[in-house]
Amino acid sequence: MSHKRLIWEEISQLAAQLLRGGAAETPGIAQIAEHLNRLAREQFKANALQEATLEQQRETINALRQTVTRQEETIALLQRNHHKDIELARHDLILAILPVVDGLEATLNHANQQLERLAEWGEARQLLSAWVEGLWMVYQRLMDVLAQVDVVPIPAVGQPFDPHLHSAVGVDRSGRAPEGVIVAEERRGYRIRNSILRYADVIVSRPVRSHAASKDGWRETIATADRAAE
Repeated sequence: MSHKRLIWEEISQLAAQLLRGGAAETPGIAQIAEHLNRLAREQFKANALQEATLEQQRETINALRQTVTRQEETIALLQRNHHKDIELARHDLILAILPVVDGLEATLNHANQQLERLAEWGEARQLLSAWVEGLWMVYQRLMDVLAQVDVVPIPAVGQPFDPHLHSAVGVDRSGRAPEGVIVAEERRGYRIRNSILRYADVIVSRPVRSHAASKDGWRETIATADRAAE
């Protein structure tokens, strides 16, 4: 039985004695009253101690909750930083691989040109063809690895020039393609998800306009300016 309950039971018993004894037992009543006062003081001290203990427990629980919250925030921050470090290392690794891919592509193009110059059934052609086939397998495997981490080439030749994807390193004035269309790719570009790893270096079509077309364009410019002035 708890200390508080014992106290209140004793107080109840004393109160019953007061009711049974009446005013004729004045000395006893005074003694009982004094005893009740003493019990009340003990009860007050017990209540105060209990409240202080409860308050201390609440503070301890709040401190523990704050500690757990800070630890969770620290763990989350470490995980984010770890993820960023992994992504940065992957990005740097991919950028280091791209020149290797460029070298393989250039070698394959040069080897194919050499194959076209060799006799169709010559021994040198057969040896070079076998070497090119092995090199092509290495190149294809490397491209598959890049694709697995969401690295894909940026479309270039035949596409409209897009400054968000392409970098113009030259112009073609032959007129073989409409203006603004990419006619050649000097270096392939790559993207990963929604980010650009490397812009594609391209040649953009910009045909030379005839004198008559230039004159018509000048007249149209003047007419537009006149309309704007009105």
